[in-house]
Amino acid sequence: MSQTDDSAPVTPTNHPRVFYRTFPFNRGERKVAEEIADALDDEWDVHITMGPFRLHSIYYEIDVESRVVNLDFYSVRPCGDYDVKQVIRHIKRGIRNAT
Repeated sequence: MSQTDDSAPVTPTNHPRVFYRTFPFNRGERKVAEEIADALDDEWDVHITMGPFRLHSIYYEIDVESRVVNLDFYSVRPCGDYDVKQVIRHIKRGIRNAT
């Protein structure tokens, strides 16, 4: 089940391919999203959502048609309990398998 809200407005960040779809909590999630965006081809954008009551620290969905990776963070611990390099490998594999 997705935690992303496709109807939410997109708010740009200082990174040209990273955007918020929720209030920017500034708890490290943007830095993680930027690292992921920088590891992907330039045609891919990264959209951030965050909120409480998540069963995960980070969750991602790949929207091949829009060329968007949706990252959903648990607002209490957006930068814990996962290895960013491993998340990047999984996302890249997901993109390869979907295209």
